[in-house]
Amino acid sequence: MLLLLVILTARASGGDCFAELDARHLAYKHASRPGIQLGVELIGTVGGIELVSDDQPLVIDCSLAVSLDEAGKYIHALGIAKATFSSAYSRRNVRGTNHPSKHSYGLAIDVHTFTGPEVGTLRVDRDFEQGLGDDMDCVGSPLTQGGAVLKILQCQFVRSGLFYLVLSPDYDDAHHDHFHLEAKPWAQRPALRSGTPAIH
Repeated sequence: MLLLLVILTARASGGDCFAELDARHLAYKHASRPGIQLGVELIGTVGGIELVSDDQPLVIDCSLAVSLDEAGKYIHALGIAKATFSSAYSRRNVRGTNHPSKHSYGLAIDVHTFTGPEVGTLRVDRDFEQGLGDDMDCVGSPLTQGGAVLKILQCQFVRSGLFYLVLSPDYDDAHHDHFHLEAKPWAQRPALRSGTPAIH
């Protein structure tokens, strides 16, 4: 019983999440922001991918950082070296509600473009092909190489168990130009990957 209490206390404090970042050799510094429980500012590549924004550093919760680092394997395997995001930590409500967005807690990121020498620059608003795939065949039959890469990526995000929520242009008009990737808080994750696909 005492051992279980120690484990739960360590998980709640985030100690093992930061240890996970260290084990992955991710460059980061601790970041204190209102709403973020385990704040980090990531420096350099994440999972081998350069994550950049025009106007903000990559400040997120440690739990999302771990998921992004692991997901970098899928992104990199598709020939992508860089991704741009417009929103990670941002204090705001879910559109049309009074409920704080997970961005307010550093648990979500919106990614708009993916770039690599083999694929060029893929923009979600331009290259994502909506309405493809089903429960049996997630990818379906994209008409373009860019559409195929983005659809494969979306399917991997959804089915990997690394994210609780994955939203794309298939979800609604508010997500017409980005993938919304959302992780659960570290204390609510019994394992790195969930056994069930993300809600999408």
